[in-house]
Amino acid sequence: MKFRGPLAATLFAPPLFAHERWLKHDLKHPLQAAFFGRWPGYPLSMQPSMLRIGINAFVVLAACLAAWFARNIVIEWLQQRVLVPSAGRVQRALDEVVCFFADRPVRNRVFRVIGEWSVVLFLRSPGLVLMYSATNDSLVMPSYPLDPASATFFKFAQVALAILILTETALPLCGALIIGTWLYLFGWGWMVTVDALPVLTVAAVYVTSPWYSHKLAITSLTPAQTRVTRVILGFAFMALGWMKIYNYNLIAGVADNYPSAMNDPMINFFALGTEAMYRRETWVVAFGLAEVLSGFMMMIGVFVRGWGVVMIFIFTKLMLVDFGWDEIPHIYPIAALLAIVFSNHLRSELAPIEERVRRESRTALRLAEILVPAGALAALVIFPLLWLLTFRSEP
Repeated sequence: MKFRGPLAATLFAPPLFAHERWLKHDLKHPLQAAFFGRWPGYPLSMQPSMLRIGINAFVVLAACLAAWFARNIVIEWLQQRVLVPSAGRVQRALDEVVCFFADRPVRNRVFRVIGEWSVVLFLRSPGLVLMYSATNDSLVMPSYPLDPASATFFKFAQVALAILILTETALPLCGALIIGTWLYLFGWGWMVTVDALPVLTVAAVYVTSPWYSHKLAITSLTPAQTRVTRVILGFAFMALGWMKIYNYNLIAGVADNYPSAMNDPMINFFALGTEAMYRRETWVVAFGLAEVLSGFMMMIGVFVRGWGVVMIFIFTKLMLVDFGWDEIPHIYPIAALLAIVFSNHLRSELAPIEERVRRESRTALRLAEILVPAGALAALVIFPLLWLLTFRSEP
């Protein structure tokens, strides 16, 4: 596919339907479309295996939320029974591990250095992708070849913007251009704008940076920048997860061309208990809900580091093992996740519930304060949209 027109119109997402479009996604074996539709007579009129995946995701999400609400109680117990009796270095090491997975500040030099490096990579990674594309006669993504008639202009334009990004020059301008590009994408359709949501994370950091950014060595994000990056990135992953289920033929086409992608242990875990005859269909739904769950946890600030590590591993595996150079743009979400995981400015959006649990002294009421919000929130995240998607028409 060749691209023409203003650079602002096509810079970050040409008119196709999901980030899997970077890869070969021609559907070799048709899916059983009825699987995704209405099944009268079954709970929620949903195909049993599809409902089973939803229940699996609900259980995992509810358990994670409950563990989060109870984490301060658990940490206090660990400090009294495990950390205090331990010797100096062992105590410090255990304390740092607990702080890492509980999203508390980690006072460790290696952690701080990795965090600084991650921010540098996050702020510059869009420039790296632009440079790579320019040298391969493509537009941002290696699979988007440029029209020979306008290739020179687009390559120089990409290099110019990449130089601004790599030298941290006029970052607010770079951010404004990225946001403007994203708004323009509404002209190509809502699915394209959803697909381009992750790029707004770095745009939000750019527009909140000083104009004299080229004079600074930016190695950390402010608490406000960390929060907006986390929220936007988490929401983007949630939206992309639902998009996989909505536009199921595309993600199934990716699996047809890259069969190893179907062997991911995390995705297969969400598909436990489903019917073997619907393996490809259940894989699509499990893949989508795994991304929804991970994105939601990231968005609300629950076990951000734990889920961030999982997502970094998955993206790295997809890029290096499953898909290769066609997924080189995954450097960007990997960098964004690293910047969040190694930040000491993590805050949860569910702090009021945590505080109520901590203040409650009666065991039964404390248990209710943990389980009721966890179950209700998990159900609201998973089931309403999954049910609504059964009414959709085939893409």
